[in-house]
Amino acid sequence: MDRRSLCLISILAFTLLLIPDAHSQPAQKPCTAGITFWKLLEEVRVGYNDGRLGLGTLYAVCLPTPSRKSTSNYPYDPDGGGKLSTIVKTSDGKVLNTYVWYAESIGGLWEMSRYKVVGGYEAVKPLAAGSYLLEFAIDDKPFYRFPLSIVAVKSDDPYEPAGNRYFIDGAWSEYGNIYYQRNDPTSMLTFTTFVQDKGGRQNKTPVPYEIKIVGSRDGRVLASETGKLRLEPRWLKATLNFRHGDDNAFFKAGDLLSGDGRYIIQLTIDNKPYGHYPFVVKGGRIELQGKQIRENTDPMVHIVDYLSGGRYTSWWIKREPAAK
Repeated sequence: MDRRSLCLISILAFTLLLIPDAHSQPAQKPCTAGITFWKLLEEVRVGYNDGRLGLGTLYAVCLPTPSRKSTSNYPYDPDGGGKLSTIVKTSDGKVLNTYVWYAESIGGLWEMSRYKVVGGYEAVKPLAAGSYLLEFAIDDKPFYRFPLSIVAVKSDDPYEPAGNRYFIDGAWSEYGNIYYQRNDPTSMLTFTTFVQDKGGRQNKTPVPYEIKIVGSRDGRVLASETGKLRLEPRWLKATLNFRHGDDNAFFKAGDLLSGDGRYIIQLTIDNKPYGHYPFVVKGGRIELQGKQIRENTDPMVHIVDYLSGGRYTSWWIKREPAAK
C-alpha cells in the first residue's frame, strides 16, 4: 500500500470519529461547583422569634475531592479534612459567621449534612433587618453565592412576648418552578412556588388560591385550578397542578408544549393577585431564562437545577408582581 493510500485511510478514520453516533449522548458541559437551588430554598431559614440563621441539609455539585485526606467518613470535615464553609456576610462585606461543613459524596452529589460554627453556636447572633450574602467556599476560595434579606416586624400579638418577628426573603418570593415528571410530555404539568403569611400569626384557616396558564397574546386560558393553601409565618412549598376547563382532566405537559408561544402563569392567593410568571415555549420545549442559562450567568450565582443526577430539567420562572 502506497503512502497516498495510507494518508487517505487516516483521513477517513479521523472523519468517522467526528461523526456522532445516533445513540450517543450529547457532549457533557464542564462541571461547575455550585449549591442546588431547591435545597437552598428548602433549608435556609431564619428563627421567627430570635432572628438567627438556620441551615439544614444542603447539596453541592461538582466539588473537587479534597487534597487533605480526612480521618473520618467525610472527605470535607471541620476536624481534619477538606474545608467546605458557608460565610455569612453583610451587604458591605462584613463577615458575621462561618459555618464549616461535614460533607460526603452520595450518588453524584455532595451531601452537606451538618456543620460546626466558628466560635461555637453562641457566636451566631440575630440578624438585623437588611441584605446579606451566603458565600460558599472550598479552602477559603469562594465558588457560590446566595443573596437574601431579613425583614423584622414588630409583634402586635398580646399573647406573645414583645419584640420583633423575623422573616427571610429573596429567591423564595422571586421564582416559581415548572416541572413534569421525568420530562415526559405525557406527565402532568406542575408549578411550585413558596408562600408565607407575613401577618406574624399562623393562619389556621386555609386560604383560597386560583392558578391559570394564559396565552400572552390573546389572553386565552389553557388550564386552571382552584383550591386552598395553608399559610404560616415561614416559607412553605406549594406544588400546584392544572386542569382542563372542558373535561376537568389534569393538564399534561404535552398540552402546553404542542404550541409554541409566550405564556403566563397567573397566581391569586386569598383573592389577591400574587404574581405573574412569564415563559416561552419554542420547538416543543420550555426555554430556560435568566440565571438558569449557564452560558450567560456568573457561575457564582447560576441557578443549579440538578434533578436525578442532572438527567432531568425543571424551569425556574422569574416572578413579576401582579397588578393590584
